[in-house]
Amino acid sequence: MLKVVRVALLGLMLGAVGLAGQTAQADSLSEGYLLPELFDIMAEEGRSSSLSDPAVPETAPGRASWERAIARIYDAQRMHDDFMAVLDEQLDAATRADAIAFAQSDLGRRVLQLEVSARRALLSEEIDEAARMALVTARNASDDSAQGRALARVRERIAVNELIELNVSLGLNTSLAYYNGMAEAGWMAGLAGADMLALVWAQEGAIRSDVTDWAESYFLLAYQPLTEDEMADYIAYAASPAGDAFNRAMFHAFDAVFVDISRRVGAAMAQQMQQDTL
Repeated sequence: MLKVVRVALLGLMLGAVGLAGQTAQADSLSEGYLLPELFDIMAEEGRSSSLSDPAVPETAPGRASWERAIARIYDAQRMHDDFMAVLDEQLDAATRADAIAFAQSDLGRRVLQLEVSARRALLSEEIDEAARMALVTARNASDDSAQGRALARVRERIAVNELIELNVSLGLNTSLAYYNGMAEAGWMAGLAGADMLALVWAQEGAIRSDVTDWAESYFLLAYQPLTEDEMADYIAYAASPAGDAFNRAMFHAFDAVFVDISRRVGAAMAQQMQQDTL
């Protein structure tokens, strides 16, 4: 099974004031929110997760075709374009304008760069492990210590947009899509809908634990350079009605993109499993 999809970032929004203005704003915002780099990272995460699945070892028959299928599915440009198309439908003018203002602010530029840089750094197993060890240290630290205060700010940042709940929901949706893709491709076809849902819901606790650990370790790493005042200002923006609406629209778009990806990976896995049994 795939690793949990994690998308605890702010994201982007598009303009919708006529086709020419829409295209210009979309290009500007994609660059401002570092979307090309973010989707490059997410595509690399997806490829790495899929290709390390023990169900298809490197010596498996048809391994080359599996690698080609995963490369086609995790196409960063297509992921980016699909995401922006869905997000555009979710945003009203006020939310777009507010998000543009944040992205163009000094704090917004700083936060977005820190988030994406940390996301790329976590592609390294060594840095990921170090970030998780730093989280353990922060969880064991006293509330009035520097580590304890930093973790409290991170948890507040997570809580104001319900990032754990949104990521858990996304993880469950993508898990179900993965199994649906397998069933549609002829593998697990005997598994009834209710049984499949039960299989997915049985993963909820593990998904929640994984998402919580990852989000807290990720944000601790990303926000290290921010002062307490900068974090307070960022949290205030994220908690605002427009900031929260933007975050939810972004998650809706991520859900659409990654549910489709997971269904396609499930279908590719089914085809691989069928080939291996021939």
